[in-house]
Parts: sequence; structure tokens; C-alpha cells
Amino acid sequence: MAMQADLKTYKDKIYPRVFLIDELKLVLEDEADFPIHRLWLKDLALGYVIDRGDKFTFISKCHLGYEMTAEEMMELAMNNFVRDFEFKIVQTIFGCYELEGEPDHCATAIFVAPIWEKVAAHFGKDLVVAFPSYDLVFMTAADDAEGISNLKMELYKIQGMGIEKRLREYLFLFKSEEKAWSFLEDMEEEELF
Repeated sequence: MAMQADLKTYKDKIYPRVFLIDELKLVLEDEADFPIHRLWLKDLALGYVIDRGDKFTFISKCHLGYEMTAEEMMELAMNNFVRDFEFKIVQTIFGCYELEGEPDHCATAIFVAPIWEKVAAHFGKDLVVAFPSYDLVFMTAADDAEGISNLKMELYKIQGMGIEKRLREYLFLFKSEEKAWSFLEDMEEEELF
């Protein structure tokens, strides 16, 4: 019941959140506590959280009660995200581009259609995208061999940095015309030298 009351209290602070399925399964013992989510590619999923300022609380089906359906909650989360966060595209020192914005939410921005559509329209072509942590999103044109090489090198450097809020060093392809994502490569398994 407490979480259902929190949904009402924090309804303006419910957001989508990308997460690693395997890591969350290690933490949660009860399957009923597993967040409402939709699987994406590899071991990534999009769930929904309450942002309490100092922590995020994932929302599971048992938290919804009868006040809100999962679909209504997902729509609310997406609308809140678009309303509350702004992102901009900046050129990186390694010759690619980065999505800058709210640090804990950058990676999630690629899952929010109105935001990602603006990013994709900026380039107007297929993109290779990586988001090694919650606050890092890098991209380059899919037809830019040097840019892709630079992006891979940057991911290789990041592996040894011990950054917080890590996700994975995956490369994804965004097909602009089809508005479709696919998995390209796992840089953690890749040997560069």
C-alpha cells in the first residue's frame, strides 16, 4: 500500500529508466518485485522508476494497485521525461558526438521517442550509438569509418576507468529511415590489439 501512495505523491517524478536485466535479477529475490519493463536488445530493458531525489525506486506490478494500469504509468513516465529533461548534441574531443543532459538520464533518452527523433533528425542518417553508462551517450554516423574507430577506442579507454553507473560497452545501429535499432558489437569482448 505504501508504494501505491508513493505513486500518487510522486506521480510527477515517475520516469523511464534503462537497466541491465541480469544485474537487477541478482538484487531482487522475489519475482513479484521485478520491475515493469520491456526488453530491448541484449540484456538491456526499459523500466520505470520514482525519482526520490537521492535514489530511484523501480516500479513493479504489485506497486500499481488499481489506481493506474501499466500502460498509463508508462505514458505518464514518458511525458514526465519529455517535460523535465533537455538534451543537446555536442561534438566530442575524439571526433564523435555526445548527448549531453541530465546525468542520470542520458542513456534513457534514446528510448524516449520525441527526444531521440530530434537527435536522429539532426544527423539525418544511420547512426552507431554507445551508452556505456547512465550519463554517457556517444554517437557517430554509420558511414563514418574513422568516427566508428574513434568511438571504439573511447569505449576501450572507458573500460579501465572505473566509471560509476556503468551499463555496457555495446555498439548499436540506429537505422534512421526505418527508426529501428539493432545490436552491432560488444566492446567488452572485443580485442583491439
